[in-house]
Formats: sequence, structure tokens, C-alpha cells
Amino acid sequence: MNEKNLKYQRIAAIVLIIATFLELAIQTFWRNKLGNYWSPAFWLFFGVLGCAATLYISGFRKSPVPINLDYYKRYNNALLILSVCLFGTVIIAFLLSPIFNEWPVDANSSDIIPSLELYVKRLLGGEKVYAPMEFPGWTVDPTYFPLLWAPYIFSEVLHIDYRWTAFLVFIVGVYLYSLREVRYQIPYTEICIKALLPFLFVLSFIIYQRQTFGLTVELMPIGFYLILSLTIFTRTRFLMGMGILICLLSRYAFTLWLPVYFLMMWMELGFKNMFKTGLVVLVGVILLYVIPFLWGDWEIFTKGLAYYGKTAVGQWYPQGWQAAGDKPWHLTRGMGFAIYFYDFLEGAPEAKLAVNKFWHLIGSTIAAAMILGGYLYWRKKGLNRRIYAIVALKFYLLIFYGLFQVPFSYLFMLPLFMSIPLIFHVPFRDCLVKSE
Repeated sequence: MNEKNLKYQRIAAIVLIIATFLELAIQTFWRNKLGNYWSPAFWLFFGVLGCAATLYISGFRKSPVPINLDYYKRYNNALLILSVCLFGTVIIAFLLSPIFNEWPVDANSSDIIPSLELYVKRLLGGEKVYAPMEFPGWTVDPTYFPLLWAPYIFSEVLHIDYRWTAFLVFIVGVYLYSLREVRYQIPYTEICIKALLPFLFVLSFIIYQRQTFGLTVELMPIGFYLILSLTIFTRTRFLMGMGILICLLSRYAFTLWLPVYFLMMWMELGFKNMFKTGLVVLVGVILLYVIPFLWGDWEIFTKGLAYYGKTAVGQWYPQGWQAAGDKPWHLTRGMGFAIYFYDFLEGAPEAKLAVNKFWHLIGSTIAAAMILGGYLYWRKKGLNRRIYAIVALKFYLLIFYGLFQVPFSYLFMLPLFMSIPLIFHVPFRDCLVKSE
């Protein structure tokens, strides 16, 4: 690499660090400090900037981070990573415990965890899982796909708080991704920082947005997406398929990214390998969702979609506990562009919501088209397909959630935490330390 390219790589590495910090800041300690309009704009800008920086640094390297072949160094790396991750796990668990006590499970505060409990208890009790759920004053039509609630069977059987199970899935994803660093020739300091990064993200939310962990279980989908990102680098088609499946049947926001990913797989690995991966996904969906739940009652899926639309309308009106004249609560948290449609369009909230839905679909489609176009353009220019796939995944999630009609703030954790795979595949020492 010549001196000029090294200089640009160094700049890109610094940009990635700053962009990631600011993306985290806007979601935690600078939440809505820039106001309803500028906060989502800067959030999206810094997220996309981080994607661009990662693509520039690692997207055209065959092996972005140098591979380490020394057994002794690999052993030390593994020991260091496990020590750092164990330290982070203990500290975060210690800090989460009082939050769980502070926010006992209560449908009047949030019906997320009470709904999960109903799914699991119905399954274990032999009842119809996808029947309407009655809560004090309202009824919920089940919408969650199986892998968004089935892992909590573990909690129910062992009488463990569901939020600990979500944390456990997250920890599995973090450990698996961190242990990938074992094979790399990077300084111990860089290994430590990267291994600590997921815990620092969580710590920031604990300090500044602690209710997120009291009322939601978003750490589990994040863990699933970390695992998905890891399977992009495997040669085993079954594992690739399982990585897709756990996300498809839980937080399926990546829907329009997925066809592009399969097309990339086809062009890089051949139809046979793409077909095997897709077959794993198809069989998994049939066995875990279609046969046990949809078979004989196909309206479950359509009713779920209809309920999503109904709840979205409710969130575009002020909540009952808000003062007269207030804007809808979730639209004014500084996350997402729904507030633009609410404030700058004329008409009833339903009409504004319809426009937002339209542009959400258009924006997500354009994002997927851009990803495909970028792949086709750079494919013959030394593009690293795997790095491109994880960069593209974060980019797509930024657009998807940025235009989402009901911008619940906890949902934005997922695209933020997708910065972790990006950072793990950037050789910071090579970029920031000048060669002698």
C-alpha cells in the first residue's frame, strides 16, 4: 500500500471511530439533544458514514485483518478475549439486576414481556398460541414470529426472568464474534478494545436509557443478528441458513436485504450452494412456523399484519397520559423520520401514516437496489463479498428503521449494534500506526 492510500485509510479509520461514537451518543447521552428533526438526520448520516469508512478500509481486502498462524499467539488471544468478555459479562449483569427489579413486568408499562409470557405459557400448556391476548383495557392479536418468543421457554421452565434470557442470547453472539479475533494477528490492546466494545454499548444504554432494559428484550434480536453476521464468513451452508433463519423468524427487518444476499451467494458460490442454504431456511420456516402454527389457520399471518397497521395508527395520536395538544410520544424521541411526515404533511394522522408507509417501502427498496448495484459494480474490482454483505446489512437497517412508521426507540439499538461486526473487521493497527 502506497503512502497516499495509507493516509486515506488512516483518515477512514478515524472517521469510523468518530461516526460510531456519535451514532451511539445520539441514541444515549445525546438523545434528542439536536431536536426532533436534526437528531434522526445526524443519526442516519453518521451510520452511513461508518458504513462507507468500513467499506473503504476493508471492503477490497481479501483478508481485511491479517491472519495469525502462530498457535501460541492464538492461545493468548483466546485467553485474553475470554477474560475480557467474562469481565464485561459480570459487570453488565451486576448493573442489569437492579434495573430488572426497578421495572417489574407489568402490562400497563409495556406489554412486550407479558405477551412473550403468554406465548410461552400457551405453548407449554397445550393451548392455541396465536389466539388474541387479553390485557387490561385492550386486546392484542399475536404478531411475533416463533423465534422471538420460543427461546423464553428456557426462562419459563427454569423460572428465570425473561430479560436474563435475552441477555444470555446477546452474550452468546458477543462471545462467538469476539472469539473470531483469535485467528487474527492484531495487538493485544486492539483485541481488548474490540472485545469490550459490545459491553460499552450496553453500558451507555444502562447509564442513559436504563428503561430500555427494564421494559424490552431487544438484546436477543441483537444477539441473533451478530450470529447472522458471523455466519456470513462460514463455509458451511447449514450454518449460513441457520443464521438467516433465526433472524427471519424473529426480528425480520432485513427482509429486502435477504434477496440481495442470496443473489450474491449465487454469483459467488454457485447455484448449488445458494440452493442448499435457501433449503435450510425454507425447511426451518416450515417446521418452526408453518406446520405447528399456521397450518389450518392461515389467517394468523394476515391478522398479525393487520394488527401492526392498527397499532401504528394508535401511535400516531397522543397517548392518554399526554397533555392536550402534545405530539405523539414515540414520534418525538429524536429517532426516525416519522416526525417529518407528521409535522410537514397536511391531513389526518391516518393519511400521514399512509404516506410514511409508502416511503418506508420505497426507501427500503431503493436501499436494497443500491446494495445490489454496488455489488455488481464492485464485484470485478476485488470486492470482498463477506465484508460487503455485513456493511450492506447495517446500511439497509439504517434506512429501514429510519423510515419506520412507529419509531420505538429501542428498535434503533439493532442497527447501532451492527457497527460491532464492522469494527471487528477493520485492521486499526495497520491503518493508524505508521509503518517504520
